[in-house]
Parts: sequence; C-alpha cells; structure tokens
Amino acid sequence: MERRKSKRSQIQVDIEIAHPGAGHCWGYAENISRDGVSIMLSKGTLPPEQRAVILNFRVWTGSETIYRKLYARIVRGSTEQVAMEFVETDLVAEAIVQDLIYYQNHERRLESRSSLDKVSDFNSVAAVTLAD
Repeated sequence: MERRKSKRSQIQVDIEIAHPGAGHCWGYAENISRDGVSIMLSKGTLPPEQRAVILNFRVWTGSETIYRKLYARIVRGSTEQVAMEFVETDLVAEAIVQDLIYYQNHERRLESRSSLDKVSDFNSVAAVTLAD
C-alpha cells in the first residue's frame, strides 16, 4: 500500500546531513518529492535517537556549485539508507526540490538556468500548490 502523498522523482544529488549536537554525515539523495527525500549514506552515521536534521544539498549546475538547505525529520532509517520528511512543505521547499530536479539532469548541467526559467517554474509550482 502506497503511503506517500507526493510523486517521487529519481535523483542523485550530493548531500551533507548536519545533526545538531552530534556532527555530520554524507551521502546522496536517491529520490525526492515535495514532501521528503530518501538518502543513501556513504560516510558517517546518524545517532539512533536523532530525529531532526539539516539537509545541505550540493549540485553542480554546469557553471557553479549551488547549495540548498532544508530542515527535515527522520521517518525511518538504517545504517545505509534514511527516509526523511521535510519540516515545512511550502513554496520555498517546493522551489528547492524543483531546482534540484532540474540540475540533476546531466544535459542541463551544460548550461546555466536562466532567471526566466526559474520564475516560470516557480509560478507553475505556486499555481499547482494553490490549486491543491
């Protein structure tokens, strides 16, 4: 039975997970939606009692590396994989997810995204969110 509220998109984006008071670990986002993300851990571990984290996504755009930050809570996890839900599912989180999906496509990394593209995507996200 499918429990997800939002469609997941396959993605491979480097990520640093900061857990306040306990340090950092690293991995990559495997799939993402407007509500959450699945992460494969490659270095470090999350303490078993850890519930709230800061996700620092790192993406190469073709001309520069961009960083995006979201707050999340751990839904379930193991030593190799963690499922997280974004703390806020608002337009900012949605815009960050759209940026990550856009830039993870290798062909799009060859040229930077124009401001007009970003505004167009943001407006379509806003329209879909308001219609929900």
